[in-house]
Amino acid sequence: MNDSRVPQAHRLILVRHAHSRVDPARHPRGWGLTEEGRWGARRLAALALFERAAGFYAGPEPKAVETLAPVATEHGQQVQVEAAFAETASGEWASEQDFLATVRRLLEAPHQPPAPGWEPAQGATQRFAAGVDRLRARHSPVVKGGHALPGTVAIATGGRMLTAYLTDLLGPPADGAFDAWRRLRLPDLAVLELSPTAPPRLVIPFGTLTV
Repeated sequence: MNDSRVPQAHRLILVRHAHSRVDPARHPRGWGLTEEGRWGARRLAALALFERAAGFYAGPEPKAVETLAPVATEHGQQVQVEAAFAETASGEWASEQDFLATVRRLLEAPHQPPAPGWEPAQGATQRFAAGVDRLRARHSPVVKGGHALPGTVAIATGGRMLTAYLTDLLGPPADGAFDAWRRLRLPDLAVLELSPTAPPRLVIPFGTLTV
């Protein structure tokens, strides 16, 4: 049970997956990491940022789980798969031109399915936010030496999901959600602070840390 005297702040380490192996013969939700992607995932494990993470979670896609696995192992934990943190559901593999056009529609018109078989961004952000609420209830802030440390968890998913979620929560970036998505690296991470008494804020934006 939460102690009402402890500030109920939380920090989410949001991780965009590393390079995935593109296989047109398989649905994108089944793609895993390339060798370059596995190297990127191992580099994440060297970041001290994860030392306070009380849990490591990922969407069900292999690329998300494989990205966070080395970090979780480094801290004596395992990645827990949560369906709420899946990438925005999409159709089959498409050409780069068609894919980019669809992602633009996804992020610029979040209430509408951007293409047949695609999940609207609004629905994706709602399930992701519900998953975050469950983790916040599960991982309370930690009191050490008279100080309350935010409850911290790491979540790995796709770039579309993270961009849609942050846009819904914080408002669109100055140059637009689509351009923000295109700037994301593989892998990339950001740190989001959530508090019941203050607006959500990015403590560390995407692209800040060298991975």
